[in-house]
Amino acid sequence: MEDNMNNYSDETHEVLSHPPKTIVLWGNTILFVFIFLIILLSWYIKYPDIIQSNIIITTQIPPEKLIAKTTGRIEHIFVKNRSFIPKNTPIAIIESTAKYQDICALKRLIESIDVSKNDIKFPIEETSTLLLGSVETSYTNFEKNYLAYAVNQTLQPHLIDKQAQNFELIQQESRLKLLLEQKDLVNKEIEYKKIELERHKKLFDKRVIPAQEWETKNLEYLQQQKNAKDLDSQITIIRSSLNDLNKNKKTTLLGESKDLLILKRDLILSLNQLKKSILDWELNHVIQNSIDGSITFLQIWEENQNITLGDYAFVVIPENNNLIGKVKATALNSGKIKEGQVVNIRLENYPDREFGIIEGQVRSTSLIPDHENNLLVDIDLPKGLYTTYNKKLPFQQEMSGTANIVTEDLRLIERILYRFRDLLKR
Repeated sequence: MEDNMNNYSDETHEVLSHPPKTIVLWGNTILFVFIFLIILLSWYIKYPDIIQSNIIITTQIPPEKLIAKTTGRIEHIFVKNRSFIPKNTPIAIIESTAKYQDICALKRLIESIDVSKNDIKFPIEETSTLLLGSVETSYTNFEKNYLAYAVNQTLQPHLIDKQAQNFELIQQESRLKLLLEQKDLVNKEIEYKKIELERHKKLFDKRVIPAQEWETKNLEYLQQQKNAKDLDSQITIIRSSLNDLNKNKKTTLLGESKDLLILKRDLILSLNQLKKSILDWELNHVIQNSIDGSITFLQIWEENQNITLGDYAFVVIPENNNLIGKVKATALNSGKIKEGQVVNIRLENYPDREFGIIEGQVRSTSLIPDHENNLLVDIDLPKGLYTTYNKKLPFQQEMSGTANIVTEDLRLIERILYRFRDLLKR
């Protein structure tokens, strides 16, 4: 090295041995600026922490898929494809041994029954020609119970007993009243007989009257007392009879109420069973919707066409419904997910390089994981299906894709510091 330096001129040797302070200063400045720029960039550059999961975009009220609950021939289709239908609209009828119109007629009749009334009415004469199929057994039981109830209400079998008991009560009360009046008279006669007996006793003691006359008056007094006791006995018997009659009357009323209660209970139970049978028949043979919306045929369905149990027949799509994303996030790091966090959505059918991504926000998370240990997350779409490229994507039910939930949008320098902190703790 020294040999090489000796080969340079004295001026060169001087420069190499003692570099100018300006060069050193500029070199340090450039190094400092470079480090400062790195730190500045690490401050402005953000490195988001994301949780990636699959997402399904659907409506807040999800579409309703209608399947066949039995195998058979389609008797009738009531609606047209892509038409709007309100909820609980019959869409199609699958054949059965019952006639749909007759089931509907019976349903209207039983819905008019008011079981809260004391006298339940049902137009049984209007049902004689109805074809009810599997509902027939339940209707026969209802019909039997209704006839028993109606006959009891019309003939009132306890009425004769009540009338006889009321008549007997009136008679016995009249007899009791007469006996009580007789008792009052007899008691007054006894008082007079007693006074008369005392007067004759004084005369007998003075030997004014003979003993026979005294004995006669004494016997008359005793006879009146006997008559009074006989009346008391009759009054007791009648009062006992009145008690028995009142007991029998209460027993009759109780029996009447009990019989009516049993008949009404059996009628209501059979009515509820009939309603259940009609509902079961409708569930099996009537395809109908439970939400408002537009109906879409999942296959080309025609009347008299066979349909199989489990076939997806129709789908009802709700209209004017807000969109929502459904995410199943794995339990790993799911504790970082909070309401309001940004979600970047990439749809499978629309490449993000061409169409952009959809921005969403975390609306809510389930309190506990599901049976697969996934956390259910609802995602709001404030801009709908407008992408970051300002393109509006056409909505299709259950659009699938990938959701990146930004749990922490950390700066690069923060991540570097976290790394150093972890190393120091170790």
